[in-house]
Amino acid sequence: MELRTLRYFLAVIEEGSISNAAKALHLTQPTLSRQLASLEDEMGRQLYTRTHNGIQLTEAGIILQRHAESIVALAEKAEEDMKLPGDSVSGSVHIGAGETKLMGLFAQAMKRVREEHPGITFDIYSGASADLKDDLVRGFCDILLECELQAHPKFNVMRLPITDRWGVLTRADSDLANKAGVTREDLLGHPIITSRQGKKTILNQWLGDTADRLNIVATYNLPLNGKFLVQQGFGDMLTYEELFTSSKDNGLVFVPLEPELRSVQGIVWRKTLPTKQTQVFIDTLKEICREYELQ
Repeated sequence: MELRTLRYFLAVIEEGSISNAAKALHLTQPTLSRQLASLEDEMGRQLYTRTHNGIQLTEAGIILQRHAESIVALAEKAEEDMKLPGDSVSGSVHIGAGETKLMGLFAQAMKRVREEHPGITFDIYSGASADLKDDLVRGFCDILLECELQAHPKFNVMRLPITDRWGVLTRADSDLANKAGVTREDLLGHPIITSRQGKKTILNQWLGDTADRLNIVATYNLPLNGKFLVQQGFGDMLTYEELFTSSKDNGLVFVPLEPELRSVQGIVWRKTLPTKQTQVFIDTLKEICREYELQ
């Protein structure tokens, strides 16, 4: 399987037809068709069918698309890193991150890095920690900002000096809004929006037996969309503090859980030698964390 052929395959998907892809790739249509036919022979499966609207992927084609995107992205990252001069500190740092206020520390580190090394840029991928861990393992990400920091014997791990407090994001007219803290029992009878990873977090331990009695109406991967569900009165969302502005203007209130629940966050990176730009960022982040602890 050649990388070039996979790029051709992805171009056909992006352009919607073989003729359009051939023009974009500056190939003749018969040449591109032969390349695709060779790829199908190699896979032993039909990858697409032609329709009057262009092409439609088969089930095998959809599977190959997912892997092809990963392979091409990793190849492009490798090419990018290899092109850097040996004595240069430049290039991209690829960061996978869950949604947490600790991105503020990352922002400080990024700013300081850019002031000293303007050739360094940052690519940030947001998502659930479990999904981003796969990207870290496969090499798409250089660093993972992991929410609910876990033990990773095969990786470097550094705990960050700030914790995230759990609570409920609710409408200002909700009966929960006037409480100083929300207990497990307070959640019963309310439609609840919670993290899709809830069973794997300390939140589920905090809920205890109550977890099985909650009226869960929706789960989220990242909480941003959940905010809009709360605003419409669809449910009350279990989430971290300081991810959303709570005010009378937007009609939202954040109420902490009682007893208090806090999550430890941290960074994870591979034990193999990182790129120069990644090491510069890690060193700068460590410096900022030390400064924070001395405050």
